[in-house]
Amino acid sequence: MNVVWDNLPVILGGLALTIQYSIIAIILMVVIGLVAALMRLSKLAPLRWIASAYVEMFRSTPLLVQLFFIVLGLPAILPLNQWVGQLTYPIVAAALTLSLNEGAYVTEIIRAGILGVDKGQKEAALSVGMTDFQTMRYIVLPQAFKRMIPPLVNQAAQTIKDTSLLAPVGVAELVYKGEIVIAATFASFTIWTLIAALYFIIIFSVSKCSAYLERRLQVDKR
Repeated sequence: MNVVWDNLPVILGGLALTIQYSIIAIILMVVIGLVAALMRLSKLAPLRWIASAYVEMFRSTPLLVQLFFIVLGLPAILPLNQWVGQLTYPIVAAALTLSLNEGAYVTEIIRAGILGVDKGQKEAALSVGMTDFQTMRYIVLPQAFKRMIPPLVNQAAQTIKDTSLLAPVGVAELVYKGEIVIAATFASFTIWTLIAALYFIIIFSVSKCSAYLERRLQVDKR
């Protein structure tokens, strides 16, 4: 237990960074997913092609490969480190890559939610003079959002777990800090148990919040 208490500030510092990266990635993935989903449903073919290519590219390759390619590979052919900053680029690139990866899955969640709304309601809104934008904003998205809560929360939980993949590219989050402590103390079982417990607490809390939202909004699970 002394190992845990002596190194708890380091571990908690990594936990704080994991939470920060998770919040940023979750916000960005929802924004990216919403934009890409609307593009996939657009009447303009070029927008559909771009969104489809984005989704297929990020869903068909492993996140870790994407991280290595964007964080470590691109600077080898483009002076991105000089443009953004030697220390800043890996952090920004890793967070953006995580958001893009998760956003590809959120795109399909949102698209499915929108398509799940009865077409008759869209037609009724248009028939009373509402524009496509107004119909989407006031009629479709509010109803689709209720159906999207469970899969979106599941994706948020997956995003939190996927932050652990930022460690191999040098981002100092929970796993990275844990590896530093293990290298100094050799208490691998104790530290990994602590890290697993911290992840469990975060994700379990997110799941409970999801259940609360479902009850409050009376989400139809049928």
